[in-house]
Amino acid sequence: RLLSTPGARAFTLGNLIARLPMGMFSISAVIMIAGSHDSYALAGAVTATGLAATALVAPWTARLTDRHGQARVAVPATLIAALGSLSLLLCVHYDAPVWTLFLSYAATATTPNTGGMSRARWAHLHRDDPATLHTANSFEQAVDELCFMTGPVVAAFLCSTLFPEAGTLTGVVLLVAGILIFAAQRSTEPPIAPRSSTT
Repeated sequence: RLLSTPGARAFTLGNLIARLPMGMFSISAVIMIAGSHDSYALAGAVTATGLAATALVAPWTARLTDRHGQARVAVPATLIAALGSLSLLLCVHYDAPVWTLFLSYAATATTPNTGGMSRARWAHLHRDDPATLHTANSFEQAVDELCFMTGPVVAAFLCSTLFPEAGTLTGVVLLVAGILIFAAQRSTEPPIAPRSSTT
C-alpha cells in the first residue's frame, strides 16, 4: 500500500540507491588510506575531519534545501561531494601530499541528507494520513539500518576483492545515479518552505 502512492516507487528507488553509499564511504576511505600510507591513524584522522565538516555543513545544506527545493540543492551538493571523493581517490592513488587527503574528504560534507529528504516527501504525500505516515517513517528507519549495515560490508568486499579504490568509486557512482533519479521525481517533491518575514 505504501509504495502504491503515485511516484513513491520511483523516488524510493532513487533514494535507496543513493543511501547505500552512506555506509560505504568511511570504510572505503580507511582501507584506501591505510593501504597506501600504512597508517590507520592517518586514515582515522582524515575520516574524522570529514565527519566534523559534515556536522558543520549539513545544517546549512538542509536550510538551502528547505529554501530552494530538493532538486535544486541536492544535485549540485552531490556533485561537489562526488568530486571530493574522486579527488581523495586520485590523491591516494598518486601519493599526493597528506593535506590534500584532508581537504578532499572534507568536501564530501556537502552530501545531502537522503533519508531526511525521503521522509520529507512522505510527510508531504501523507500529511492527512497519520497511519500511513507512521508506516512510511518505520520503513525509512528500516532502510537506514539496512544501508548502514550493508554498506560497510559491500565496501570492504569491493576494496579487498577488486582494488582499494573500488569501494569509493562504486559509492560515487551509486550516489550520483541515485540522487539524479530521486531529484527527477518532481511530482512528489515537497513545496519550498516560505521564508519567515523579519520585522
